[in-house]
Amino acid sequence: MTEPNLRRRAFLRGRSPKFNKEAIHPPWSLPFADFINHCERCDDCIKACPENILIRGDGGFPEVDFTQGECIFCTDCVKACDANAFHTGHLNEENAWDLSVAILTSCLSVNAVVCRACGDHCDTDAIQFKLQTGGVSIPEITQKNCTGCGACLYVCPNQSIAITNKNNNTSSL
Repeated sequence: MTEPNLRRRAFLRGRSPKFNKEAIHPPWSLPFADFINHCERCDDCIKACPENILIRGDGGFPEVDFTQGECIFCTDCVKACDANAFHTGHLNEENAWDLSVAILTSCLSVNAVVCRACGDHCDTDAIQFKLQTGGVSIPEITQKNCTGCGACLYVCPNQSIAITNKNNNTSSL
């Protein structure tokens, strides 16, 4: 099977040929090119997600929407896929994906408003608050502790957390 021409697909759909490079595919997805070659866009993984964080994204491929909730790493999406679009083997939260989390400048704590929602919901303690001069606590992320579950983004009252792919496999599109 040949790799689909995504620029042509975007043109025919009336979209820009520049794809959403920030799109996060389900955990344990194959690398981007392999994923789109295997995925049949059947929505089985979307239906299987108990947290309802998988949505139909660009081209009908499943994407993660952390504004809907967090990933609990249940592997239901992998089990539901008959198209082999996911890695198999030993699946855990450490090998689910390679995501990076960042705190944006719009963060309430960064702007001297007391809020620790992200840190309170981080089960791996990847977000810690460091007290600064003036009594303001600033969130700091320890990337090596972060699983990319999205719990921090889901509870953030003003969406001041950015979750992105560390290694963007779509940069050549």
